[in-house]
Amino acid sequence: MNQIIAINNQTSLGELVTYFPAVTTRLNELHIDYCCQGDRTLEAVIEEVGLTADFVTELQNAYNDYLATPDKEIPVSELSDEDLIDLILEIHHQPERALLKELDQLLNKILLAHYDHDKDLVLMLHKNFSELKMELEEHFAKEEKELFPAMRKLDKTPEERETIRLNILELEGDHDGAGDIIKYLIKETNDFTPPEFACPTMNVAYTKLHELADDVFLHVAKENSVLFKRYL
Repeated sequence: MNQIIAINNQTSLGELVTYFPAVTTRLNELHIDYCCQGDRTLEAVIEEVGLTADFVTELQNAYNDYLATPDKEIPVSELSDEDLIDLILEIHHQPERALLKELDQLLNKILLAHYDHDKDLVLMLHKNFSELKMELEEHFAKEEKELFPAMRKLDKTPEERETIRLNILELEGDHDGAGDIIKYLIKETNDFTPPEFACPTMNVAYTKLHELADDVFLHVAKENSVLFKRYL
């Protein structure tokens, strides 16, 4: 498979992120959903977000610079199921679990420390983070105990592939649920901007929430746009 793409109006967000993972920083800045809505073309995104056609040129120039770097990542589309699963477990599941554990402690401290400063804000953070934590932990379990072992099996029967397909459809729904919570948190925190009364603990929590959001978006993009598509 070709490891290089030509970026144009019809390039999908999923394809863009697959071949040019460093672009996620720019997409996150513009609040462009490339994980749950990775099938959208750049042409559609430009119209929706109100960008100009120069955005495609900007991306192509940045991609050319990325290709010139000696230590660029191998596109995940080039990896086998086995290697891609191992990558997802190593650089997404494990770090996200660590972030969830750390954030759970931080947000509980904030709930008490800043309850009198802005009760609605700290309750919103606590409630939505709790829901996100539950969504992600259950999602990890479904993948690690059911989907990934099934994908790793050699010589799958048609029935086994159909079971994988059905599991994927359920997991994509989980992705949508987690994505909706993250987008709500982004909106309600003004893109993870701490309030004026924020203490060092709250500043750290906002930074960690932002880190988690960015990682989940990239994690979902790799699954929806690459791994899952192999079975749909």
